[in-house]
Amino acid sequence: MAAYTVIRTKVHDPVAYSAFVQRVTALMPEFGGEFAVRADRCVAPEGSAPDIVVIQRFPDMGSAQAYYDHPEYQEALSNVRGACTREVVIVEGV
Repeated sequence: MAAYTVIRTKVHDPVAYSAFVQRVTALMPEFGGEFAVRADRCVAPEGSAPDIVVIQRFPDMGSAQAYYDHPEYQEALSNVRGACTREVVIVEGV
């Protein structure tokens, strides 16, 4: 069953965040991932709207988790800490 990562991001340093996005986007196809949503226009009828919402689709939960856990992803993530505030969840879906 497909799995999705849902990522809500508040960007504090656009240059550092852009470098992070480039690195991890290049890695995504290795795990069968693709973008379902990439949006910087968000409306929040409830709660607060992030700057960016990303939803990535993967073949299954294992692929999504392996992508997130990959050493290159984790290194890129450690380099972007402080440049953004993120919430990431991996969910199983249809």
